Amino acid sequence: MTAPTGDGPVEQYLDEMFDRLAGTGPAGRRMLAEAESHLLAAVEDGRDRGLDAEAAEREAIARFGTVTTVVRHVPVATGEVRQRLRHLLSVVWVAAGAVLLWWGGSGVITWLLSGPWTRLLIATDRFGAQPDMCERPWVPLNPAVDCFTQYREYLNLLPHGGDRDTYPWVAVGGVAVLVAWLIVRRVTALGTPRMILLSVPFGLAALVLTTYGVLGVFHQAQNWALSYLVAGLFAAGTSVAALVNRNAAPDQARGGISR
Repeated sequence: MTAPTGDGPVEQYLDEMFDRLAGTGPAGRRMLAEAESHLLAAVEDGRDRGLDAEAAEREAIARFGTVTTVVRHVPVATGEVRQRLRHLLSVVWVAAGAVLLWWGGSGVITWLLSGPWTRLLIATDRFGAQPDMCERPWVPLNPAVDCFTQYREYLNLLPHGGDRDTYPWVAVGGVAVLVAWLIVRRVTALGTPRMILLSVPFGLAALVLTTYGVLGVFHQAQNWALSYLVAGLFAAGTSVAALVNRNAAPDQARGGISR
């Protein structure tokens, strides 16, 4: 029989069928073998009638039917249902860990940057008072607290304020969740989700939060701008990291199908 050309219509058709039959086990293997045999025979018949290679392949596919039509009635193997549930668990697990690490980590980074940010706001009158206000007599809300410390307490460490005490533990919890997932993945068949699933939501969050942060830089009271900028940039970094690892396909069994 005449073999299909390297990346011709028949080869592309069989590649798509291979992907669509994932998890169908022996029934899928038989269907793939039968399809390949039938298509090769149809291509050879077309070539014998004077068609060129591509025309013969396209005619063979048109006579055989679309991939969707052919694979529609091939049952999914029982093991595939369990694999899909494991994959869903893996997606939710990684997403939960990433969100916890992002939210808590944003607070940690903002706290680390809060000192220089507060000094910048005081020096540039961005709290709405006079320049160098800490160098003049001032009325503290708490006499036991110096000017810099008091204004630093005004900063939001997380978007919408957030709890100033819990964010470090949220970050630690996110790290713990992700480490636990890595361990479980190594010792079980849990599988790896497609990291690109995290890229879109984190990318959208990065766009919204960073926009608010940039607007806050030009706002008279910038006590909340830093938290939005940090959270937005952290989300952008997470999105990029997920996009870079987009080809980390889930460890999903192909049901024994091989080409």
